[in-house]
Amino acid sequence: MKKNKNQLLLPFLLNLFFTVFEFLGGLYTNSIALISDSVHDIGDSISIGLSLVLENKSKKKADQSFTYGYRRFSLLGGLISSIVLIIGSIIIVYEAIPRIFQPETVLSTELIWFSILGVAVNLFAALKAKKGNTINQKIISLHLFEDAFGWIALFIGAILMSLFQIYWIDSILSILFTLYILSHVYKNLRQIIRIFIEVAPKNPTIQKIEIELSRIQDLENVHHVHIWTIDGENPLLTLHAVVSKGISQDRLSSLKREIHHELKHLGILHATIEIEFSGEECLAQDCDELFEDLDAGLHHHHHH
Repeated sequence: MKKNKNQLLLPFLLNLFFTVFEFLGGLYTNSIALISDSVHDIGDSISIGLSLVLENKSKKKADQSFTYGYRRFSLLGGLISSIVLIIGSIIIVYEAIPRIFQPETVLSTELIWFSILGVAVNLFAALKAKKGNTINQKIISLHLFEDAFGWIALFIGAILMSLFQIYWIDSILSILFTLYILSHVYKNLRQIIRIFIEVAPKNPTIQKIEIELSRIQDLENVHHVHIWTIDGENPLLTLHAVVSKGISQDRLSSLKREIHHELKHLGILHATIEIEFSGEECLAQDCDELFEDLDAGLHHHHHH
């Protein structure tokens, strides 16, 4: 756990220092593309900073208030930084569009040096973050690699501006950077919101779970299957398992072990299983309708 944290601390400090440096560089060279990049790096810095704080909190053990633990806190960082990036992007586009029609002079030679430094710093930070394994760290590493590509584009743009004095390239680049970032914000937000509203994870599907469990001897059927995830990494599951009436206590214990073993195999480490005996009425309120739907193999019911 400590290791994950250290992998983010250095990228965070580098990014923060660099964001300030970049913003000042943008003002100095009069390059809105550089300023737009710094806005996105502010987003990165917030995202990495919150990840440091929240991932730490998300490692806390479950307690009376947060019965599933604090794992969902790590998603909050992604949510907040997405909102910051959206606001920053709107400001940049608003500033950049008029400059396409009335280009302003950019200090292109200085910009070339800035962009060389940018490529180097971002690649270094990306490789450092790449070693992490949580969703957030993967997102951050990807983000930093993309930033490096942005800098390469800026480098090429700066050379063109320096050679041909076509300064509108600067505004076009800033808008392209912004659109690119927004497309990623959309994907991340979609993933985070799906987890918050408890959409069943894509893998394993309820159908797959039922097929795997149907192979277990003495297990007549499973129904009332709910699957969700707290943090996008660990699926949780509850289900009702119907067993034969005359089953012995020993067999029942080993049957439960088999079910847990199968579920572990599917990547579900936290499962709650309610045992019902054949012919017994299901006590859950919505059991009947669910049962019919599951038979049709269509239902993705969800636990709340």
